[in-house]
Amino acid sequence: MSDQLEFYAASVEEAVDKAAAAIGVARDQLDFRIVDRGSTGFLGIGTRDARIMVEYPESQGNVSPAGQSVVEGPREAPVGASESSGEPEQPVEVDVGVQTTAVPDDLIVAVDEFMTTLVDTIGLEATVDAYDAGEVVRVNVATEETGLFIGHKGETMDAIQHLINVVIYRERPFLKRIVVDSGGYRQRRVEALRGMAHRTARRVLRENRPLSLPAMSAAERRVVHLFLKENPDVATSSEGKGENRRVIIRPT
Repeated sequence: MSDQLEFYAASVEEAVDKAAAAIGVARDQLDFRIVDRGSTGFLGIGTRDARIMVEYPESQGNVSPAGQSVVEGPREAPVGASESSGEPEQPVEVDVGVQTTAVPDDLIVAVDEFMTTLVDTIGLEATVDAYDAGEVVRVNVATEETGLFIGHKGETMDAIQHLINVVIYRERPFLKRIVVDSGGYRQRRVEALRGMAHRTARRVLRENRPLSLPAMSAAERRVVHLFLKENPDVATSSEGKGENRRVIIRPT
């Protein structure tokens, strides 16, 4: 009998070395197949680790968790150190004070052309639709590889969104934030975060003690802060550092 484990690294060679060390066999004795050779992406976006699937006999015993990638995905970028502990962040989708006047056609064309070039460069077959949505400029990317474009917890799409805002407004005055989405991910994620916040807040009141939510990105924490801001029975704050920063909900 044998089991299968998936290992990842920057290259296939490194993944093989990692697997051999974790299982305790020589490289030339390793039985594996290549799942993904990985990609360097474009400007650091769309980068994928190489992945291999390894078969090993059950008699080998447990394999060190540090060697496998079955659960762990791409790491979320750390939140900047300037974010103060215990202070509620501003909501990610709030555009109060942002101009709602129409943006010029040439900006929409520039956004559409840049995103089209970007998805072509990283090897995705996609249809790009950029339009003025009133408070923001929205860019919808329709592709069969939605998961790859979005990335772990939306981190790839967030990086693309940051990049397009920087590039488009590098030589233009800022008009409206450019929001990138694919397959309605952002709205579904917001709804999921609000549901989790609501359930946790009810538990906080029921048990009369503070509870923490899972570690989230700054944008996701802001969604929670905004949603619970209208609830007078609870208060929220952010605690922790880097990728371990999370929202704490307390009874007032």
